[in-house]
Amino acid sequence: MITVLFHLHHLYYLPQFLPVAQAMERDGNFKVFYSTVIDKSRNDYGWTCKIIGDLGGNFITAESEKERIEKILKPNFDVVVFGKSGGAEKYCNPSALAVLLYHGIGVKKCYYTDYNPRIDVRYIESQYRLDELRRRGIMTELVVTGFPKLDLLGDRTAREQYFEKYRLHNNRPTILYAPTFYPSSIEVFGEILAEQTRDFNLVVKLHHFAWLMKKYHHQRELWQVLSQKYEHVRLVPVEEYNIVPFFSCSDVLLTEASSTAFEYLATGKPVIVADFVKLRWKHRLFRKSFERRRLDATIIDELDFAYHLEKPHELGKVLQAALSDSQNKKALISLKRDLLLGNVDGKAAARVIIDLKQRLQARR
Repeated sequence: MITVLFHLHHLYYLPQFLPVAQAMERDGNFKVFYSTVIDKSRNDYGWTCKIIGDLGGNFITAESEKERIEKILKPNFDVVVFGKSGGAEKYCNPSALAVLLYHGIGVKKCYYTDYNPRIDVRYIESQYRLDELRRRGIMTELVVTGFPKLDLLGDRTAREQYFEKYRLHNNRPTILYAPTFYPSSIEVFGEILAEQTRDFNLVVKLHHFAWLMKKYHHQRELWQVLSQKYEHVRLVPVEEYNIVPFFSCSDVLLTEASSTAFEYLATGKPVIVADFVKLRWKHRLFRKSFERRRLDATIIDELDFAYHLEKPHELGKVLQAALSDSQNKKALISLKRDLLLGNVDGKAAARVIIDLKQRLQARR
């Protein structure tokens, strides 16, 4: 039996891990465990423990981070899977196969700078990403598999289930608003977004940090108020950690330059990117420097498949264009999906497992 630990730094890494973990369990040759970092300054340890428990997963618990590290090192797992590579050497034994299933595919530079020599293999979504990582000097062994998180798009019942669960109106188009935590469009939109979408279902899926971190409390508090005030607004609770089912039940995505914009390509549906965000004063003063440090210019250029929203009050016009003229973007969306996401046939997890088995066999 091959023992595998999925090491979570945050709950929102779980959607990337879960298709692989569940495929391993179906395979019958793997014994799967989960563990997550214990940080007293945040409470997603408890959420993660409960959610994995509800899924029937084996969750390694502890009273402190020191004790947790001792407990995850003791079994000497065959494979340890990470969502980011920082500190990987602390969380796995030298004999373990260290795997990176990076948690996002967005616009931040960290996608290309996440490099730890302890990682033995990194599974990535497309040949384009492989070429870019190599061009930038990443020496980790790279294997193109597709993005496992998107395997869940194959669930054809998600739309009906979520329409019923969230009491969405079948005769209205559904907008999925998925802002990032910083810099975000939430503060600029304010109540305007709810006002301008009265003829739609508006499903609001906040970033996990909006629930987790005190400095973003105003984001969740705003939408808690608006979801009570407006009958068409549905705020997704923190327990709904996976955004992918909402891809199936929505007709258009509204976000900023983010991972979600690229993930949504898999649906073939239109994406609207808000080009306005609220920056802290120090980042307003040195905006170009901030963007240069944080964002990757080459991937930003790939957002030409989206409809761009320059001002909040123009949302109605842009929504109409996205929903009525989306055929104009169909070919470009298909092209960018193939380029950036690679194969979205629902079998990315299976390809990861095939490669893992071959590597483990070669080690024996």
